[in-house]
Order: sequence, then structure tokens, then C-alpha cells
Amino acid sequence: MLAYGMSDKGPVRPVNEDSFDYGMIGNCLCMVVADGVGGEACGEIASRIAVDTVMSELKENLPFVKEREDLPAFFKTVFNKANVKILRDCLEHRERMGMCTTLTIAMLKGTELTIAHIGDTRGYLLHGPELIKLTEDHNEAGKLVKKGLLSEDEAKCHPGRSRLFKVLGENQYLNPDIYSYNISYGDLVFLCSDGLYSFMSNEQFKACSQERNHPERICAKLIAQAIEGESTDNITVTIGRAEPAAEL
Repeated sequence: MLAYGMSDKGPVRPVNEDSFDYGMIGNCLCMVVADGVGGEACGEIASRIAVDTVMSELKENLPFVKEREDLPAFFKTVFNKANVKILRDCLEHRERMGMCTTLTIAMLKGTELTIAHIGDTRGYLLHGPELIKLTEDHNEAGKLVKKGLLSEDEAKCHPGRSRLFKVLGENQYLNPDIYSYNISYGDLVFLCSDGLYSFMSNEQFKACSQERNHPERICAKLIAQAIEGESTDNITVTIGRAEPAAEL
């Protein structure tokens, strides 16, 4: 398995509200990143509950999902279980009321990639020299980008990027975005919080990602680049490389 993850609280924030995890479950590489929403109570607790719940659910139940077309329903169930855990924790600890988090999951099986996503934690694919954004941001700036009223670069500094309209921690049934991709062996899959991608260009992102056999070095370079770019947020990235199932 060629995968790695790294997180840093960044040069400004006193607490790291990001959480992440990754690992092999059967012959699938699973990666999870959650970003506790800044300005809300106990974002770091919400993100940790989300990540821990997801990994527990994946380890327990993913081996029983035999068909690719069954994954969307499975991931919706996983998201809603994590959401319920957060809401119950709020009821047990009133001082945590209002805590919420983004959540993005990537599952890589050979060249089959499935992503489940709520919030503005992003998935990227590095295919040859091309860096491809795989997810849509669930914030006001993202809405404007989708409508063609704002460019991706403009969205990075738009005030609407901090206004999320879809998160875990809401008292409602969640419908995460589900994406299914067929990628190529050797491609790199990234999950990263906005404290990383908002503070570098795509060219800088690609320049940090040249050592495809060393995801740990890529993570370190990306975080260093975000800090050099004066990131004002927590910074988290996980990386997995598509490999033949026999080598996983």
C-alpha cells in the first residue's frame, strides 16, 4: 500500500480541528478527512467523531458490500451514522451544541475510485501531469463557481467560501455527494482540507507531488507550501496511489 496522511494546525489557529485516517480494509484503500467547522463549538471533537465512526463502520461492514453499485447507499448510511453520533454527543454534552464538520471519504480498489463528500474538504486526482478536482465545495463560493459566476482562483479569497450550507452536525437526513471514477494505475488520489488547497496554486500543488513513490514526502512538501503561502487554517492531506489489487 502506498498511502500516507499528515496534519498540521498551521501558523495561526491555536487548535487543530482537522481529523484524518487511512488504511487497508480487505483489498480497498480507505481514506477519510474531516474539518471541524471554524467558529463553531468543539469542531475538533466533531471531526474526530466523524472520522472514528467512518473507519469503524468501514471495517465492520465494507467487506459485505459486494457490488460497486451498492456503494452509494452504503456510504449514505455511513454518513448518517456519523451524523447521529455527533448529534447524540451534543445532547450528552450541552457545551458542544452546534459543533459540526465536513467529511470526505475516498475508497480505492485497484482503479475503481469512489468518493463520498459533504462540505469543502476536497478530493483531487493527479493523472499524469494533470491535476483534477473531483468534488464540489458545499459553500457559497462553490455555488458561484458552479454557476460560472466565479473562477476557482477567485473562490479561494471570496468571503462566501467560509459559509458552508452542508455539514455533519445538522438535525436532518444527509445526502452526501457520491462520485464514481475509473482511474489509472499510478494515479494519486488526494483528500485535503481547505487550509491546504486555498493557499497554493495548482502548479504549486503539482510541483510538490513529483515523488509519486513517496507519499510521505509529498504530504510534507504540500503542508510546507501551504504554510509558505500563509495559510490561516489547519492543514491536512492524505494520499493514496492506485495499484493492482495483488500488490495492495
